[in-house]
Amino acid sequence: MVMFREEKKRQQRLFAFDATAPRRYVLRGRIATMDATASVIPDGVVCVENDSIACVAPVGVTLPPQFQQAPIVTTGGTIFPGLLELHNHPAYNAVPLWNVRQLFANRGQWRADALYKRQVANPASLLTHHPQEIYPKSVARFVECRALLGGVTTTQGLTISSLGGSVEYYKGLIRNVEFPSIAQWPIATDHINDFASFDEFNKEYGAIKNQSLARFVIHLCEGRDLATGALFNNLIDPTGAALIGNNLIAIHATALGAPQFRQLKAGAGIVWSPMSNFLLYGGTTDVAAAIAAGVSVALGCDWGPSGTKNLLGELKIAKITSDHLGVLFSTEQLVRMVTTVPAQMMGWDRYLGSIEQGKQADLLIVDQMNEDPYAGLIQASERNVIAITIGGKVRAARASIADPTGPSVELIHIAGQDLVLDLVDDPSHPLANVTLQASIATLSYALEHLPDLAKTFSSGHQALGEFANTFKIRLEMDEEVALDAMVAAPPIGPSDVDPMELDPITAVDDTTFIPRLKQASNVPAWLKAAL
Repeated sequence: MVMFREEKKRQQRLFAFDATAPRRYVLRGRIATMDATASVIPDGVVCVENDSIACVAPVGVTLPPQFQQAPIVTTGGTIFPGLLELHNHPAYNAVPLWNVRQLFANRGQWRADALYKRQVANPASLLTHHPQEIYPKSVARFVECRALLGGVTTTQGLTISSLGGSVEYYKGLIRNVEFPSIAQWPIATDHINDFASFDEFNKEYGAIKNQSLARFVIHLCEGRDLATGALFNNLIDPTGAALIGNNLIAIHATALGAPQFRQLKAGAGIVWSPMSNFLLYGGTTDVAAAIAAGVSVALGCDWGPSGTKNLLGELKIAKITSDHLGVLFSTEQLVRMVTTVPAQMMGWDRYLGSIEQGKQADLLIVDQMNEDPYAGLIQASERNVIAITIGGKVRAARASIADPTGPSVELIHIAGQDLVLDLVDDPSHPLANVTLQASIATLSYALEHLPDLAKTFSSGHQALGEFANTFKIRLEMDEEVALDAMVAAPPIGPSDVDPMELDPITAVDDTTFIPRLKQASNVPAWLKAAL
């Protein structure tokens, strides 16, 4: 378990999180609460008991009795709520950034592109569906840590399955909006493909439109052409009324204009992924029209092949885009797009999204101490992360404040610093013995030897019965190679892939990441200049 080093006045012992005893500690630092009044406590404490925040107060206020002797961690940084992401495709996030060579009008075009299949879909299929479980398990460990190291404590889209078996949302380190671990939290249902008619949309969404504990997350009008924009009409019934309830969350909406956004105001909001939009389509969602219509906007990275590493990266792209459009969003509003806004859209705002008494202790601590705390978070990289907690449990922390010798922890040098990771709760979990360092080594080898991996994949494909119940990760973007459909799909052979190199897990460690974005043909010149 991760152990915090106590502040100077209590350094007689190291503080350990004992699973058999109540978890209780105090974090000291500047606190950006993200509450309704946007209060910032310049020097305050967050008292954590078990999985919840028990107290938030300025230094000097008498703490509750149970915290009088609790260990205090002086962070020297700013404490934010953990970041929430309502759109990603984590199963693809071990695949390198795709070198997009043409401008696409819509999602259907690039999904049918031969290079996409060779450089994205096929490698992802080999890694996530290989009969040797170490490959899909390494993907799961790597992609969760990729998000975690960027301050993400809630994400979307990671699903496991067995060929010919049932679908189960993955229970891992980070909260999953499709499979919340706490009863009575609203649950998200995802839909990726376009709806071909109103009847098809009504069949999927009509039954849950008024369910308070349901959220319907759909890819909506992703592209830039008129035909993609016209797909919005499939949300409109024969009387001319849009079937949009306050539990509908729309992803991308890049082909929509002001009239459609005025109708989307009835929904929960949209999830904006500017970097991926620019890389694929050369433009992005008309967020100015969206906010003018009163639509809530949250941020999501989309995925690794055409997106940023994590929400810390996407915040920077959103800030550059906002400034280019005349400063659409303040720094506070941008930070809310990864904290309070997605929490509200999910109906999780009673539990997450701000630092307040009674809420879950999902926290991100960064060493940025700018006068404007929100600008500090936007400027932060993985190098600036001090610690991340989920449900009060420290999942990652600098070795300067966490003991690297505790049981079950992993010490790793990443993003220019020594971090202690606590990734294992249950020894029976499928990933209990899979470290991040081992996952990086496994995936590096696998990508470098993709043609060889395809040979063993092909032979496993011919013996589906033997591997039917092994650990798999669902590729929701390419459903023809996922779940039962994969049985009928042709196997991926050695000639269908090329050797590749694993991208570093953080932007700090990936010195080629920004240069590659700048070389991308579809990215606007003003964005390249600002990167």
